[in-house]
Amino acid sequence: MQLKINRIALFIMKKVYINIVALTFGAVVFAQNNSDVNQVGNLNEAEVNQTGDNVSDIDQEFTNNKAFVDQSGLNESIISQSGNVGGNTASGQNNVADVDQVSIPLLGSLVQKSTVKQEGDGNDAKVLQSGSDNESIIRQGVNGNAEQNLANVTQMGESNFSRVKQTFDNNSANVMQMGDNNRIVTRQVAKPNATEGNTSVLSQTGDHNKIKSKQVTSASNAALFPYSNGEFVTQTGNYNKSLLNQNGDNNLSLVNQSGAMNNGVGNHSNFSDVTQTDNYNISSVSQKSSGIIEADNTAIVSQSGNVPNISSINQAGANSARVTQSN
Repeated sequence: MQLKINRIALFIMKKVYINIVALTFGAVVFAQNNSDVNQVGNLNEAEVNQTGDNVSDIDQEFTNNKAFVDQSGLNESIISQSGNVGGNTASGQNNVADVDQVSIPLLGSLVQKSTVKQEGDGNDAKVLQSGSDNESIIRQGVNGNAEQNLANVTQMGESNFSRVKQTFDNNSANVMQMGDNNRIVTRQVAKPNATEGNTSVLSQTGDHNKIKSKQVTSASNAALFPYSNGEFVTQTGNYNKSLLNQNGDNNLSLVNQSGAMNNGVGNHSNFSDVTQTDNYNISSVSQKSSGIIEADNTAIVSQSGNVPNISSINQAGANSARVTQSN
């Protein structure tokens, strides 16, 4: 449903862009689109649609890879898909990259950028950007070894940045940013040979919010969840910050922060730092404003051990909490 709503919003943005250009210039003057497609192998497919002043570069190797680019305004898209899974030089199969970008002249004249690099088989990357000066970087696989990873990035507004890096198999990352000057950086490291991967769902609405996360599996199989580690972060308002670092298997982290330091004073409104190591740790952090106190919460959780450590923090107002559990 969220993706459908975003698609509708993007359609409206495209109409706005076309009307602005028509009213201001009557036609796009000196606009130049550039598209470069290189494909090696069989049954690869590339489709590029561009309006305005855009650049698209697509490189695909081997079998049944698909790349779709749709750009309006001032955008740049780079897609590279190949593979070398298990040393198989014929790898690089069934990867899909879908990039949809609309830059809005009223929001500035800086280019939007999308870079997708997938190395392996069966990886899927989707990028949806609307606004100005947004940048998305997705990399799935290192040295050609990655299978069945999913990355979905949606950014709307101005000067948002996201970087998703996923290694080996069955990782899933969903990133959504709406507003200005937000930043998300996430890295997920799994194991090869079709083992369970990590799941990350990161969402920010507002301005100047930051999320940085890293998840690393340590074993070959997950026991409790349909993924090895899982993190779910939602931040609403301005100047929120969340840092997560989970190592091991079956770690689960839930962070929900809302608040607004609208005057821009200080480094953050809500702040959450969660570190979990080894197995079966669960952490839940909820922070929000209270009355006239917009928000200045701080929560730090650190859990280490092989038995289930469980931490739950719920704060409203200017509070601070620190939990450390070891075994």
